[in-house]
Amino acid sequence: MKKRLIYFLSCQVIIVILMLAVNKTIQLVPYINMSFFVGGTITFIGLMTYVVSGGFFDFFTESTRKVFTPKHMKNDVSQMRLPSEVFSFPHKPIIALGLSSLFCMCIALFIYYS
Repeated sequence: MKKRLIYFLSCQVIIVILMLAVNKTIQLVPYINMSFFVGGTITFIGLMTYVVSGGFFDFFTESTRKVFTPKHMKNDVSQMRLPSEVFSFPHKPIIALGLSSLFCMCIALFIYYS
Protein backbone atom coordinates (compact mmCIF):
# COMPACT_ATOMS: atom_id res chain seq x y z
CA MET A 1 0.00 0.00 0.00
CA LYS A 2 2.82 2.39 0.87
CA LYS A 3 4.56 1.59 -2.41
CA ARG A 4 1.42 2.39 -4.41
CA LEU A 5 1.03 5.70 -2.60
CA ILE A 6 4.63 6.61 -3.42
CA TYR A 7 4.05 5.74 -7.10
CA PHE A 8 0.83 7.78 -7.15
CA LEU A 9 2.44 10.81 -5.53
CA SER A 10 5.44 10.62 -7.86
CA CYS A 11 3.04 10.49 -10.81
CA GLN A 12 1.30 13.62 -9.51
CA VAL A 13 4.67 15.35 -9.10
CA ILE A 14 5.53 14.46 -12.70
CA ILE A 15 2.19 15.90 -13.80
CA VAL A 16 2.88 19.17 -11.96
CA ILE A 17 6.44 19.38 -13.34
CA LEU A 18 5.20 18.82 -16.90
CA MET A 19 2.43 21.35 -16.34
CA LEU A 20 4.95 23.94 -15.18
CA ALA A 21 7.30 23.13 -18.05
CA VAL A 22 4.63 23.55 -20.69
CA ASN A 23 2.34 26.27 -19.31
CA LYS A 24 4.54 27.95 -16.66
CA THR A 25 1.49 28.38 -14.39
CA ILE A 26 -0.39 26.26 -11.89
CA GLN A 27 -4.03 26.29 -12.92
CA LEU A 28 -6.82 23.75 -13.05
CA VAL A 29 -7.20 23.38 -16.83
CA PRO A 30 -3.51 22.67 -17.50
CA TYR A 31 -3.58 20.13 -14.63
CA ILE A 32 -6.58 18.42 -16.23
CA ASN A 33 -4.81 18.30 -19.60
CA MET A 34 -1.51 16.98 -18.23
CA SER A 35 -3.17 14.40 -15.99
CA PHE A 36 -5.12 13.19 -19.03
CA PHE A 37 -1.94 12.79 -21.08
CA VAL A 38 0.09 11.15 -18.30
CA GLY A 39 -2.75 8.96 -16.99
CA GLY A 40 -3.78 7.93 -20.49
CA THR A 41 -0.21 7.05 -21.44
CA ILE A 42 0.33 4.98 -18.30
CA THR A 43 -3.01 3.21 -18.76
CA PHE A 44 -2.21 2.51 -22.42
CA ILE A 45 1.18 1.03 -21.48
CA GLY A 46 -0.46 -1.12 -18.81
CA LEU A 47 -3.14 -2.37 -21.18
CA MET A 48 -0.59 -3.15 -23.89
CA THR A 49 1.44 -5.09 -21.33
CA TYR A 50 -1.73 -6.99 -20.40
CA VAL A 51 -2.47 -7.86 -24.02
CA VAL A 52 1.09 -8.97 -24.79
CA SER A 53 1.53 -10.96 -21.57
CA GLY A 54 -1.82 -12.66 -22.15
CA GLY A 55 -0.42 -14.40 -25.22
CA PHE A 56 -2.36 -12.49 -27.87
CA PHE A 57 0.67 -12.02 -30.16
CA ASP A 58 2.27 -15.44 -29.56
CA PHE A 59 0.63 -17.18 -32.50
CA PHE A 60 1.39 -14.29 -34.87
CA THR A 61 5.02 -14.10 -33.72
CA GLU A 62 5.57 -17.85 -33.98
CA SER A 63 4.03 -18.13 -37.44
CA THR A 64 5.95 -15.09 -38.70
CA ARG A 65 9.20 -16.60 -37.45
CA LYS A 66 8.45 -19.88 -39.22
CA VAL A 67 7.63 -18.22 -42.53
CA PHE A 68 10.40 -15.63 -42.75
CA THR A 69 13.32 -17.56 -41.23
CA PRO A 70 15.89 -19.25 -43.50
CA LYS A 71 16.15 -23.03 -43.18
CA HIS A 72 19.65 -22.99 -41.70
CA MET A 73 18.41 -20.88 -38.75
CA LYS A 74 15.34 -22.97 -37.77
CA ASN A 75 16.98 -24.24 -34.56
CA ASP A 76 17.78 -20.71 -33.40
CA VAL A 77 14.21 -19.57 -34.00
CA SER A 78 12.71 -22.47 -32.05
CA GLN A 79 14.78 -21.44 -29.02
CA MET A 80 13.61 -17.80 -29.09
CA ARG A 81 11.13 -16.80 -26.41
CA LEU A 82 7.59 -15.69 -27.16
CA PRO A 83 6.39 -12.17 -26.27
CA SER A 84 4.21 -13.48 -23.43
CA GLU A 85 7.30 -15.03 -21.84
CA VAL A 86 9.27 -11.78 -22.16
CA PHE A 87 6.56 -9.59 -20.57
CA SER A 88 6.12 -11.48 -17.34
CA PHE A 89 5.97 -8.55 -14.91
CA PRO A 90 2.63 -7.64 -13.29
CA HIS A 91 0.44 -5.28 -15.28
CA LYS A 92 -2.27 -4.54 -12.71
CA PRO A 93 -0.28 -1.92 -10.73
CA ILE A 94 0.52 -0.04 -13.94
CA ILE A 95 -3.14 0.01 -14.96
CA ALA A 96 -4.19 1.03 -11.44
CA LEU A 97 -1.70 3.91 -11.43
CA GLY A 98 -2.94 5.19 -14.79
CA LEU A 99 -6.58 4.86 -13.79
CA SER A 100 -5.97 6.65 -10.49
CA SER A 101 -4.43 9.57 -12.39
CA LEU A 102 -7.42 9.61 -14.72
CA PHE A 103 -9.71 9.52 -11.67
CA CYS A 104 -7.95 12.61 -10.28
CA MET A 105 -8.50 14.23 -13.66
CA CYS A 106 -12.22 13.43 -13.43
CA ILE A 107 -12.38 14.99 -9.96
CA ALA A 108 -10.65 18.11 -11.29
CA LEU A 109 -13.11 18.21 -14.20
CA PHE A 110 -16.02 17.98 -11.77
CA ILE A 111 -14.57 20.87 -9.76
CA TYR A 112 -14.00 22.89 -12.94
CA TYR A 113 -17.56 22.47 -14.21
CA SER A 114 -19.23 23.01 -10.81
